[in-house]
Amino acid sequence: MQKDTLQASDSLKDESQLVTFELKDEEFGFDIMSVQEIIRLPKMAKVPRTPAYVDGIANLRGVVLPVIDMRTRFGMERAEETDRTRVLVVDIDGVKTGLRVDRVKQVTRVLRSEIEPPPAAIRGTTSDYLEGVVKLDKGQRIVMALNAAHVCSIGVAERTSATPGAASGLRSGNGEPLEKAGNADAEVQKVVTFRIAKEEFAFHMEHVREILRVQTPNQVPDVPDYVLGVLTVRGQILPVIDLRRLLQQRSLADEFAESCQFLRGEYERWIEQTGKVFAGDSQSKVDSSVTEHLRKWLADTNSSSQILMEALATARGMNEKVTKQLQHRAKFEERGDREAAGVCGGEVLAGARETVAALRRFEQQIATNIQEDQRIIVVDADGFVLGLVVDHVHEVLNVPKSLMEPPPRITSTGGMELSGIAKLDDGSRLIMLLDVANLMQDQKLRNVQDLSHEIVEEDKTGKFHKTSEHAQELSEVQLVTFMLGEEEYGIPISQIQEIDRLAKITKVPKAAEFIEGITNLRGEVIPVLDTRKRFELKMKLPDDRTRIIIVDIGGVKTGLVVDSVREVLNLAKKDIAPPPEAIGSGIDQHFISGIGKVDSGRRMIVLLDVERILSRQEQAQLSEAAN
Repeated sequence: MQKDTLQASDSLKDESQLVTFELKDEEFGFDIMSVQEIIRLPKMAKVPRTPAYVDGIANLRGVVLPVIDMRTRFGMERAEETDRTRVLVVDIDGVKTGLRVDRVKQVTRVLRSEIEPPPAAIRGTTSDYLEGVVKLDKGQRIVMALNAAHVCSIGVAERTSATPGAASGLRSGNGEPLEKAGNADAEVQKVVTFRIAKEEFAFHMEHVREILRVQTPNQVPDVPDYVLGVLTVRGQILPVIDLRRLLQQRSLADEFAESCQFLRGEYERWIEQTGKVFAGDSQSKVDSSVTEHLRKWLADTNSSSQILMEALATARGMNEKVTKQLQHRAKFEERGDREAAGVCGGEVLAGARETVAALRRFEQQIATNIQEDQRIIVVDADGFVLGLVVDHVHEVLNVPKSLMEPPPRITSTGGMELSGIAKLDDGSRLIMLLDVANLMQDQKLRNVQDLSHEIVEEDKTGKFHKTSEHAQELSEVQLVTFMLGEEEYGIPISQIQEIDRLAKITKVPKAAEFIEGITNLRGEVIPVLDTRKRFELKMKLPDDRTRIIIVDIGGVKTGLVVDSVREVLNLAKKDIAPPPEAIGSGIDQHFISGIGKVDSGRRMIVLLDVERILSRQEQAQLSEAAN
């Protein structure tokens, strides 16, 4: 037992946790022990004669907090505030500083062996800010780990003589800095807060391994309905649990849809009643309270999904138009100008119908886009790792123990126990701490642990196999599908390294006709293949949806230009037919590995074999362009 404890301690010392965030298209990270909390952009006062990268100062619970714009700090173009903009509050030797970032991505646990020193080419310049470079997912994901003390130095020389053990560098998982171990504040508990069904919960940080974006897991038979399936995370099988279902709550998509449907129903009844008033068939006055209800709901409803926010923005704009036209109509009625009032009345009804149409679009798009709001919190329950899907990760927070209270006697929350209640903001904010240690008391959840042992690692096609009679049901291929014109194509996700927006492409003299040019992908020269030209399809100018899919062709990392990327799709092997004798899509048959049939054959996907897109001679030309 003691030996196991020592081994676990050594494992922690070999790990660090990074709070990762994005600036423009790049990913950076701070050691989590430096990050006190994560907040939305606060109201600030601008301080004169300060560096351009200092946004101002804010009042954070009685503490004066200077806020640095990280984009400006690193010489990037400033960005407008969005719903994703956040401020990381870091503590350097007791001095708190806010760092404004485009968006916080996740908490990632990394091994010391995955951290490399800054490249020699940048040493002595921006490397002053860099603690190291972290390569994840077999080098496909690069995170630049930052030195918090140097980043937070405002208007003074960099702190080259900082006290050993200051919160300036990467630390191991148990909070030990590289130079010297530091003592954690025993009077404060660090927690990760999140929301489920409008209630706020939290896990102690020591049990949180990382936070991931939601992916569609591979389904597994014979498990409770709250077990969504399994994912492979860095070679390990991760059972994924829907925390809403475990807590016996309706789904987030249903909650969004039902609230929208209720307001839409009210709005439709209001349109019918208002039309009668305008026509003179009713003596009632026009009641504008429905438009005010919708305005408040729209103001309170946010999503990380651009598609959902566009639908809400349309509804918001049309509802504002309705409100203004109602005001104009009332003024014309007072003046006795019935003709102008009638015109405004028509505008009111037209705008109201468009508002309803936007709300309908929002309802229809919720199910396929709501995952962009959700996150998977990976927790460690006595050595057993689970991924828990939550509505929204709120912040990393330091909670004084004096504000913690023991849970009431009735603390069961549908299979999970509470370890305490945090009372913040004079008791107006209550956070329920879930007890990870008791997470596995439910026998059904214990069975999930056995499930992870019954599943072997993925094979080369990305399939999972269960050592049971149901193995055939798990025989699937995970595809990234994309569009070229009206046709949909697919490539196994195992053959794709990443997907990027179309960057600047430099033409290569005397290159093969199908080679569009070369592009710089984070310092690496990548040849770009014009997929339409290669497949002898009609040319099309790129637009905002154009993407480059990075694949490996003959050992050369290559970009394939496609019209748009549609989705990541799990396709059962039984739904893949061999390629027919003649293909009418303009692509020679030898490029095709099969035809995927979705929705009982109503949707057809042409599966491509990237290794056979080019001949050996053409692959040699591609390699020459890359060099």
